Amino acid sequence: MGEEISSIKQKLNQFLIAEFGIDSEGGTRPATDSWPFVLMPVGRISPGPGEPDVFRFELEEPYFVIDIGSPHYYPVAGMSLPDLVMQFAGASWLASHEPIDLSTSATGLLGVPSIPERREAVTSLVTTSFGTEASFKILECIYLRKAMRYYALVEMSDSKMVYLIGSGIDPVKVLYPMASGWRRLALGVGQCLREGKLAD
Repeated sequence: MGEEISSIKQKLNQFLIAEFGIDSEGGTRPATDSWPFVLMPVGRISPGPGEPDVFRFELEEPYFVIDIGSPHYYPVAGMSLPDLVMQFAGASWLASHEPIDLSTSATGLLGVPSIPERREAVTSLVTTSFGTEASFKILECIYLRKAMRYYALVEMSDSKMVYLIGSGIDPVKVLYPMASGWRRLALGVGQCLREGKLAD
């Protein structure tokens, strides 16, 4: 088991050398299980027993590096392992429903509303929950092509609170302002899944 986790750490460090552009002495210094980063085991996202697949390391700020399928890394941004589990659950659920973000043109995409129509739909969701006078900023917006539903991350202008709003759900407060909008959107969706507010 020790050799397996050492191999995982070495692979992740090799990935991080490339991602962060770390000088490895002209490519002659190979990654090890402790260089360029000491990777501290956090836990496991994948179902079932096994070695940890989430590690934490420090650069200018703390990061998670994750060994599921292909490696990923994210700033910790105050999140815990359970938060990461919810983020990945939400991201997986969104991906299974053909998500279209607000920057993607509907031209040539059958059944996808135009960008103005999608903005209008989000505005309708916000005003339904917070009133017609509510002022807000859209941080992220996803239209699910398969389900024909909207989910958006919005920041309310008065309180600066951020909420996940969506078709058929009440607004969900989403924390972790240092995380990217996409991660917070996925986290909010994951929280709704955990609480049984979303169906497949």
